[in-house]
Amino acid sequence: MSYKDPKKQKLPTEHLPESERTRAIINMMREGVICTDAGGVITEINTTAENFLSVCRDEVVSRTVYEFHPPDIQHKIRTLLEGFNSGTATVPVNIRRELDGHWLQISLIPVHDENGKFQGVVTTLVDETEQKRLEEVKHSLELKLLQEHKLSVIGVLASGIAHNLNGPLSIIVGYLDLLYSRIGDLDEIPIILSQTERMKEIINNMMYKSRQEQDDRKRMINLNTLLKNELAFLDANLDFKHKIDKQYEFAVGLPDIFAVYSDFSQSFLNIINNSIDAMFDSPVKNLFVKTSYDSENITIEFQDTGCGLDPADAEKIFDPFYTTKPLVGEAPAGHPTGTGLGLSSTHKLVQEYGGEISVNGHPGKGAHFIITIPIKANLTTEESDYKALTTPELELANT
Repeated sequence: MSYKDPKKQKLPTEHLPESERTRAIINMMREGVICTDAGGVITEINTTAENFLSVCRDEVVSRTVYEFHPPDIQHKIRTLLEGFNSGTATVPVNIRRELDGHWLQISLIPVHDENGKFQGVVTTLVDETEQKRLEEVKHSLELKLLQEHKLSVIGVLASGIAHNLNGPLSIIVGYLDLLYSRIGDLDEIPIILSQTERMKEIINNMMYKSRQEQDDRKRMINLNTLLKNELAFLDANLDFKHKIDKQYEFAVGLPDIFAVYSDFSQSFLNIINNSIDAMFDSPVKNLFVKTSYDSENITIEFQDTGCGLDPADAEKIFDPFYTTKPLVGEAPAGHPTGTGLGLSSTHKLVQEYGGEISVNGHPGKGAHFIITIPIKANLTTEESDYKALTTPELELANT
């Protein structure tokens, strides 16, 4: 058997005329292919594209490509061709559209001659129906896991709440016993009342949070008030209450915004819980929370003294399912676990309000999260005439 140089072998289409050779080549392709001239007139189409459009070649050649798309896609293609012709657009462009129950990825690739003059467009059509379905399934799973994550957070805090309730109740019962044995001495009543008030405060805070979390309507909320309520609620976490030194700075006069309470309560809890987990093995456990604002934005900062992060991971930390913590069931009892959804959901929720979230830090030096929320974009219509704010004062709190 003699060796044949593949470079010197002729392709089976080389003996054909140019037009037939083009047709034969594009019919070998799995993707749909439509060739048009500079004016958008179809010059060639392959079998796959015929099937996508439910047409035959003789019906479409010499007709414009616009005829086979809805008005919005027509406008996009016409604008692209004008850009290719004028030189303002030079790179392939992708468009996604639905057609008869199928999702198509349409890629328009400009063709130029040896002098750089625009000659036409080669358009490829790829069926992404299955990919679209998988994206929807993934999105559904993310939402489901997000809900499960929210419920798990509430469950963990509930055990701490029960502990906080048991303490005051035990004191009440103990002093009631004393009262029964010492009828004439009622000095313990102030103590009982004090503990009862403490119990009522805990219960009221829990009930307030529950009501707010269940209300998914947008209304005017104050992020200072929300933060204070959430931080008080976190006292149900005994590590947070007793083992972490906390410093709070709340800007006086912080503007209200039009928002869903649970969007921000969940976002702030995600970040604070992340800080609590990050400080699990830290010899020094400090948490600093600060709010501030100017004429354009509200800024909320969270800074901890936890394990920190590699700057290279700063972007990945907001990706769904990305976590440096072991999964549930893989960590020793009492150690932090993660799902990779907490910070991802926070990132999505902040973006829904036109805001931004960033993080910086270094290994062993803690992390610093900064959330920025635009004020004017999150006011009701009646408050759209918002005026510039003066430099705020700060309300300090240390615990």
